[in-house]
Amino acid sequence: MGNESVKADDGVAGVFGRAAATFDPIGYFSHFGERLVERAQLAAGSRVLDVATGRGASAFPAAKLVGPRGQVIGTDIAPEMLQETAKDVKTGNWPNIELQQMDAERLQYPDGAFDCVLCGFALWFFPHPDRALQQFYRVLKPGGSLALTTWAHDSPMHNLQRDTLRPHLVPASNANGQERKQRFDTAEQLQMALQQAGFVDAKVFTEDFTALVTGTDPFWEQLWAGGNRRVLERMPASTLEMVKVSFCQNLQTLRQPNGFHAVYRALFALASK
Repeated sequence: MGNESVKADDGVAGVFGRAAATFDPIGYFSHFGERLVERAQLAAGSRVLDVATGRGASAFPAAKLVGPRGQVIGTDIAPEMLQETAKDVKTGNWPNIELQQMDAERLQYPDGAFDCVLCGFALWFFPHPDRALQQFYRVLKPGGSLALTTWAHDSPMHNLQRDTLRPHLVPASNANGQERKQRFDTAEQLQMALQQAGFVDAKVFTEDFTALVTGTDPFWEQLWAGGNRRVLERMPASTLEMVKVSFCQNLQTLRQPNGFHAVYRALFALASK
């Protein structure tokens, strides 16, 4: 992955749109998507909304569980993500999956339309996460459930990535008095946000996934598959090369005889309406 000029759309939709074709080289999105669906305990025949569906990490396992009498609607703000996922829907013959381009803060569905809302690793990307959570609550049936994931503040691999990038970033200015954007990376933050949106019985679980990777290239590709892509795209080529060298050096701490063992730590939040 080389340096790329930033396209006109430098927002979340543009960043993830440019990452759509090579989104999950490590495979942790697929793993945690399946685990999110397992924890949600979807019943056959359920109607499920998967917000920020991306490449369908949660949508496909959800569709399998709800079966032909159920339905999974996956929404995303990035059209390129939906285009790639639509190919998989067609190839895999998934008649119970529907895809829609949509803003999570303005869900175009009636009140009480879904039995469950899923949202994997997206909450902190929304400009107003509280509005998105209120929308999740609104479109759920009474007694319906929400299941979402975020990254834990002590996720080892994410900390390694941050340690690599931090020396090359311009410090953020707090001159305007604004607080740093909340990342919902602790159980306390998640539970409070869910309660403020009206959800009850909120529970948060921590779970690790250890990826075994034979080389460093997939890790570098993964850096380009999320929010870090915007930072990398803005770097001069010389800086980008230094970052890559530093990153590969830091990855050596994960090396074992059979490959690199990278631990990704996620928070699973479950709540009811």
